[in-house]
Amino acid sequence: MFSALITVSLSAGPERKIETTVHDFMEDYAKAAVKAAKKGKPEYIEKILTTIPDFALEEQKAKWTEISQEALKTKDYEQSCKSCHKEFKKEYKKTYRKRPIQVSPELISYLKELKK
Repeated sequence: MFSALITVSLSAGPERKIETTVHDFMEDYAKAAVKAAKKGKPEYIEKILTTIPDFALEEQKAKWTEISQEALKTKDYEQSCKSCHKEFKKEYKKTYRKRPIQVSPELISYLKELKK
């Protein structure tokens, strides 16, 4: 019985992530999600805001989480973009623009609904 469990867990394999950059992810999905929120569909930007802190550098994760949580609380999504850009954009453009991030295929699939 034990060996059957190992076989099942090994055959399931790890989830394959989609590699992109924070810049490309935001360009491809966050802009459209903010527009959708303005039209009464905030669920896309809210999903992004719950996920985006996972893309931060470890030492910045707490601040990214704080900014995201504030946006979720106040529903002022554009202000969260401005706050994050004010604090991190210059450094990211200069140093981390091409840094790859891993995004779940489920999130990408969900956000592709924005483009329909």
